[in-house]
Amino acid sequence: MLARFFAGSIHRQIALLAVAPVVLFAILGIISENLTIKEPESVSQARAIAMRVEFVADMIRSAETADQETAILEAARRTGLQVEEVPAAELLGPELELEEGDFRSEIQKNLSAGVDAKLRAASETGNLVLVVGVDQRRALAFLPPPAVPDSRITDREISDFLATMAMFVPVILLSLYGSRMIASPLQRFSQAARDLDPDKGPERPFDEIGPPEVRTLAKSLNDMRSRVRGMIEARTRMLRAISHDLRTPLTRLRLRAERSTEPSLRAALLADIDALALMVDETLVYLRKDASKEPQLRADLPSLMNTVCNDFADMGYSVSYRGPDRFAYPCRPHALKRAVANLIDNGTKFARHVKVELHVRPDRAISISVTDDGPGIPPEFLADVMEPFYKLDSARNDRGFGLGLSIVKDIVESHFGTLTLANAAPCGLIAEINLPSPNSIHVLANTTAHNAQSDSTEAERGIRNHPGRP
Repeated sequence: MLARFFAGSIHRQIALLAVAPVVLFAILGIISENLTIKEPESVSQARAIAMRVEFVADMIRSAETADQETAILEAARRTGLQVEEVPAAELLGPELELEEGDFRSEIQKNLSAGVDAKLRAASETGNLVLVVGVDQRRALAFLPPPAVPDSRITDREISDFLATMAMFVPVILLSLYGSRMIASPLQRFSQAARDLDPDKGPERPFDEIGPPEVRTLAKSLNDMRSRVRGMIEARTRMLRAISHDLRTPLTRLRLRAERSTEPSLRAALLADIDALALMVDETLVYLRKDASKEPQLRADLPSLMNTVCNDFADMGYSVSYRGPDRFAYPCRPHALKRAVANLIDNGTKFARHVKVELHVRPDRAISISVTDDGPGIPPEFLADVMEPFYKLDSARNDRGFGLGLSIVKDIVESHFGTLTLANAAPCGLIAEINLPSPNSIHVLANTTAHNAQSDSTEAERGIRNHPGRP
């Protein structure tokens, strides 16, 4: 539970941390209010009626004329009290005994100690009345009303509710506003980072506005973007230097070696020069990382596979193709052709025959397998050989830098596919490229959009020194 909370968005965390104490405080207040020992509603009603009875009796005592007494009684009746003036002899009769807790007896108990009052049956109607003495000759007979459950919302309850809302609502709104103010810049930064292209766009794409912490973060991201652009420019200059400064002396060495009069020395020199040229080309292809910049087209994969196989067959290698004659698939044709060519080239170095197969599944996903009959790769190294600059010195000894399979892996992953290696029986290696169906490519592109920018800077990682790879 805590792990999910801390893994959630900052906006939700701040909102929850701010609102939760307020809600908890309200819950505790409601619980404590319900646990407080309160006076029953009937008791409070009886006390109120008793006070009104005493007040009417006092007003009658202070009245100077009969008209004043009549006006007082009429006013009392309008307030809901049923009262009549009776002789004081009504107090002399026996008092009725009611059950404990009866509402009418509660009214009598709440009268002041000096008030002469009795509960008895009226002599005329027989109704139960509360007779309260006024003086020696007069008394008042009140017909006590039944207890009425009071379900009305009182003014105090309304004021308490408004006071609670006045305290809680601003806290909740300010908390939500504060969390939004903190989370919004981070969301903008996240969106800008996903859309960031180090080679294009403004020099400083992150807005350096807002609180000091947000401005500092924006400035740091802009500075980092500038450093990334500087590294890319440095890499571009390095590639140009490698392409020009190394190819030129290699060409001169080739010309001088071909003029050598010793056949064995000439062959050895040309082989070393070819190895150096291969290393330079392989390194340039890997560092460019330009497969993702090629536009996606609907290409005829069987035609593309046949073209690659025929190119190697023209050079004297035994390479064959098996699969459908026609199948259109959305891809980056030059990059995919390079990947298949790298796998075939890797096979021709260690095997006599290489077989390329194209399989189309029912959902139009495809599988391209390149199988050779060479020595294969020890199982414990099948995963390592796809890492850049890893060379295997046992079964397959390559003169390159060990970037061929790494380049293939990068191209396949840019097509949202996977590259797997497995040893064939009884010997050889099977390199299989699995690519998703055309309908899945758009969904996968949207799902992995936030990783596309990080992939574009993958070439900037440090070169790791590993011993040999094929």
